[in-house]
Amino acid sequence: MPIPRAEALRQSELWKLALDETPPRGAAGERMARGVGASLEFQDRRAYAPGDDVRHVDWRALARTDQLMVRQWRAEVLPRVESLGDASRSMAIDAAKEQLVCDLTALLAHAALESGALPVIVRVAARPRFVPLDELEHGGLEFDAREPFDEALRAAGGLLRHGAIRILLSDFLFPHDAADLVRPLGSSAGALALVQVLARSEDAPEHGGAYRLTDCETDEVQDLVLDANTVTRYRERLRRLCNALEIEARRARGRFVPLVADRDLAWLCRERLAREGVLAPR
Repeated sequence: MPIPRAEALRQSELWKLALDETPPRGAAGERMARGVGASLEFQDRRAYAPGDDVRHVDWRALARTDQLMVRQWRAEVLPRVESLGDASRSMAIDAAKEQLVCDLTALLAHAALESGALPVIVRVAARPRFVPLDELEHGGLEFDAREPFDEALRAAGGLLRHGAIRILLSDFLFPHDAADLVRPLGSSAGALALVQVLARSEDAPEHGGAYRLTDCETDEVQDLVLDANTVTRYRERLRRLCNALEIEARRARGRFVPLVADRDLAWLCRERLAREGVLAPR
């Protein structure tokens, strides 16, 4: 299993998260939530109700209006950044692809830490689980799941928190409806990014020759001639898939970022993730 390269940690020192929607609730921290709480930033007044803390009574408003009012304050929260990693075997069919997913997971977690957020890494499989950052850095990520990814993603729902900043890393190369996949994630997220990681052979396959293909999830074998027509049909299906994911991401006020694992990490951060609003320079 690959472990994050030193380059991933170097890049995390250059970038911060730009997914700046603020979660509505969380633990005490530095950023302001949409709700009310007990920070020092005044938000509003409302009529006093039995049980309200008398320390919050606005005595000046009472003197001016003869109405008993209480002050409300903005709640402070520690933003939670959830990196959801597709643990399917297809993520490890290419060494560069596997390494990029591992590097990105570490980079995003450290960028979240440096941005004053709480990074949470979730391994999406039939039995989803949290992956501690030190486990990722020393043990890497394992890609051995065989179940359909949409089912695994639903199973991971119990580990997610409403209002979190959510980043899903996958190749998305499985039969699914983009809306069914994206809308549940986006509806409960404070911000959403879909990061597609493809091997070069998946992004731009070359035609020519006969191949025996084995599905890495099901072990199903199929003989196929990769002629020009077959490659053209594949590229068209991939284009439609990416378009559908981008549309649904935008509907969820999120971002869809396709990456190909033949580029170095610095270029991908600068030219893809930063341009699409996932990262921003420190």
